Amino acid sequence: MSKSVCVIGAGVGGLTAAAYLAKEGCKVTVIEKSTTVGGSAGWYFRNGRKFPTGATIAFGLEEHGLLRTVLDDLDIDLPAADLLHPMDIILPQEKVSVYKSTELWEEELNRAFHERSGDVLKFWRALQRIGDDVQAVTESRVSLPIRRFYELGSLPKHALKHPASVLRIAWYALLSVEDLMKKYDLQSYQPLRQLLDAQLLDAVQTDVSKAALLPSSLALTIYRRGSFAIQDGLGQLAKALASRVKELGGEVVKVSPVESLTYDKSRKQWNVTSRKCTSSFDFVINNSGISFGEGTSYEGEDEFSWGAFRVDAILSDEVRQGPLEGVELPFAYQIVPQFDFSSLVKNTHGPVYATFHSTQDMKGNLVEGEVTMTVSLHTDPNIWSTYSEEKYKELKERLTEEVLNEIDRVIPVKESLLFAETGTPLTYERYIGKTAVGGSPITVKNAVLKPKSVRSSLPQLYIVGEQVFPGPGTLSSTLSGYYAARSIMKER
Repeated sequence: MSKSVCVIGAGVGGLTAAAYLAKEGCKVTVIEKSTTVGGSAGWYFRNGRKFPTGATIAFGLEEHGLLRTVLDDLDIDLPAADLLHPMDIILPQEKVSVYKSTELWEEELNRAFHERSGDVLKFWRALQRIGDDVQAVTESRVSLPIRRFYELGSLPKHALKHPASVLRIAWYALLSVEDLMKKYDLQSYQPLRQLLDAQLLDAVQTDVSKAALLPSSLALTIYRRGSFAIQDGLGQLAKALASRVKELGGEVVKVSPVESLTYDKSRKQWNVTSRKCTSSFDFVINNSGISFGEGTSYEGEDEFSWGAFRVDAILSDEVRQGPLEGVELPFAYQIVPQFDFSSLVKNTHGPVYATFHSTQDMKGNLVEGEVTMTVSLHTDPNIWSTYSEEKYKELKERLTEEVLNEIDRVIPVKESLLFAETGTPLTYERYIGKTAVGGSPITVKNAVLKPKSVRSSLPQLYIVGEQVFPGPGTLSSTLSGYYAARSIMKER
């Protein structure tokens, strides 16, 4: 008799797990609070236009890439364009263009950091070697912390074939990115530090002083493997996974927030009650990031969590006559603020991350003459509830203006602005039930010493998504979904 599985939350982690389990014959039901699937890699509508919820650029879709391998496992074809120049990083005194080509990237490093170019190139080449080692181990599908032999994946075989690579990883396991910088006397070189912090605060939720070297090496060098624009947006990944779940006999129930989750010890089953679904299941996978009782989530266990201050905007197509002319969308800017604005410094941290996309209406049709812009910054998720209604509104307006000013010094968006609306952590709480997003900072403790398992402390309940190993991001969430599905398949 096939086992039944309830997946709470239709983010890419939960949908990946659901698709693998449905393929193995499990009876799968995915329950989603929102009207759309995808979570942080989904979409929503404002002012008659489609906006990506979070992530906009995909990784791991290169041939034999981590995400491509998962999609191949599930017989999913997902058209995507390879982005050769996906991003510009705007430092206070310099612009650094990110390229897929190693040759062009090293030329850019030489130009931007000319006074220390020799040391910077040595540092980055060492980082690339470490990243290659980490990539190979990740491809073995090892899942931390290891509690069962199968969670080693094919790592033992890889270690026998490539002992030097595995020894290098062991050597660097407890180091931060700053430790590698010290090897080349670059720890006090501010231009490089600013660039690395801008990248790491977005990718691993912390800066060079705390970012674990092993996962950070992969995050910092991943553009050389490839970054991709998925046709019609990254939300198509979740849409394709949801379709595959249904093709394999599973069910995806939307607009159905979970109201209660309890375990029946006598029957060894979970009772799940939601708006549209009340049933008992052999296994539960929590992909929502929300707690439904003690042990059902890692929510609140982080030593630091962050919220998002976000601006959704529609621009006239005239904006493409400037720096965006001839650029394939999505295109991203990471802008390190000049700190001229006290409210921006006080209420947000990290770079201003702006991406540009072709505009779609509510039916998914392209809208001529418009460009969609999404902007996000990190902010303290707790401060916003302390403001009065008047103060809250005033601060939102002031920060929106200052964020647009920061972008405007790079690309003239204000003169092309047709529509803009701002969200804070309280907006996220209203629509998805939590103020914090992004998962745990990828420190040595969280990534190596005490990584959070997809296995919860409760029987037959698994946790996937940005809260667990291997961490935040669409690619990592996808892998966590695979790890949870593998555990259920091995032990059912």
